Amino acid sequence: MKLYKYRCEIQRDIDTLVENKLFAPDKNNLNDPTEMCVNDVEFLAFLEKHKNHSQEVKTIYQNLKEFTRTTCGIFSLSKDVKNELLWAYYANGHKGLCIEYDSEIVMESYNYGLDPKSNYSKSFPLAYRIDVYYSDSYPVLKLEYLKIKDNMTSILKCLVGTKSRKWEQEEEVRLIFNKFGYRELDYRAVTGIYFGVNFENESEKDAVMKKLQGRKIKYYQMIFESNSYKMTFKKITDNYASASLHIANNLSYDNILWLSTPDENKKYMDLAIQALEFVREEPCIKKITSCYISSSPSPMIAIETLANPDFDIFPVKTYRFDIDTKTKNIKLRKFQL
Repeated sequence: MKLYKYRCEIQRDIDTLVENKLFAPDKNNLNDPTEMCVNDVEFLAFLEKHKNHSQEVKTIYQNLKEFTRTTCGIFSLSKDVKNELLWAYYANGHKGLCIEYDSEIVMESYNYGLDPKSNYSKSFPLAYRIDVYYSDSYPVLKLEYLKIKDNMTSILKCLVGTKSRKWEQEEEVRLIFNKFGYRELDYRAVTGIYFGVNFENESEKDAVMKKLQGRKIKYYQMIFESNSYKMTFKKITDNYASASLHIANNLSYDNILWLSTPDENKKYMDLAIQALEFVREEPCIKKITSCYISSSPSPMIAIETLANPDFDIFPVKTYRFDIDTKTKNIKLRKFQL
């Protein structure tokens, strides 16, 4: 899913992308004073009535409220890149730019340990994606939100993902992180930059492209259709399209631990080196720790790494490669815990 962030502090925001980061503020740095207002009157009354049996539920709720109000980071995006009002409000009267994110890459990066059916880890993930719901009244907290297993998304939608209908025009989607502040970003998640209608300085556009060269980002110019209020965009030339590919990492694997037998190492060493060469440039990891080659039940290479500090709940990330014995090729599986 492509989502959009309207920005006006161009130098700061582009420098953040250069550093392969995003900034997810806490509740106190959002612009809506009614953030996280919840109608929990009936819920609390029920807990009070059954207080001899409801202490655990009450503790869970208090912990969740504390998490959403003081700990989690909220990265707000829009589904629409052609929203005139958002360009006016958040992009300095159309003089700023809009950053396009592939939210699937962000989510997979944080929630590795992917499940084939749900796409994301069934363990506690480091990020949730919430489509904001707009209402004329505060969301009502329902008891079942705290009773249903693995229903964190419903709870967060109530506590963090509901806003007044007055904000409906924003078509907001929120990425909720396990903590606020600057978060590590897989640079491949940034797929486009849209310059506002009034972003006319070509040298400033060139400066943006120069800083982000080698990342395969596409660039667009926002325009209004002829004799119309309707916005659209046109693709523009990347002045640095021929630049070398950006490399997020250049990690060493000289001193890693080999966990497989000498015979397996010898049999598949060339393919293991190919896999290690791939992993050493992967974003969001800080060290390659070990490599394991297995012939049974099917040929496979597993490379274990330490993730960057942002991934503190899941500090170990494993890349698995299947080996095609006929073609002598390797194929990367999805991330796994």
